[in-house]
Amino acid sequence: MAAANLTESLRDEASCPICLDYFTDPVTIDCGHNFCRSCITQTWEGRDTNFPCPQCRKTFQQRNLRPNRKLANVTEMVKKLSESSVRQKEENLCEEHEEKLKLFCEEDQSPICVICRESRDHRSHTVIPIQEAVQEYK
Repeated sequence: MAAANLTESLRDEASCPICLDYFTDPVTIDCGHNFCRSCITQTWEGRDTNFPCPQCRKTFQQRNLRPNRKLANVTEMVKKLSESSVRQKEENLCEEHEEKLKLFCEEDQSPICVICRESRDHRSHTVIPIQEAVQEYK
């Protein structure tokens, strides 16, 4: 579960506070907050002066958008990590070993892979095939 929370936190950090989606062409404004270039441009549309930050409300006299290439790179990495995490869940893969979850640990009440079965954490536990557990717990 800790990995899921970390992935969620990273996703939040790589998301624009205006559109709530992953950053696209991220820019930094003078107060240090980041937005998609198109989102902040649209927010400031029709203004010639007094450009407010949508996050902290600080106002700037000039429109100053600096590309944030580091954030763009981090956003791409987070997208890939998130896609990998979704794939693991869809395919019922172990988060730690990326192996199929074929067994069920009765002590921990959780599905595990064959590698987890041999680990110290589960070695002394009662483990059954996951299909048997499904039938038992129906």
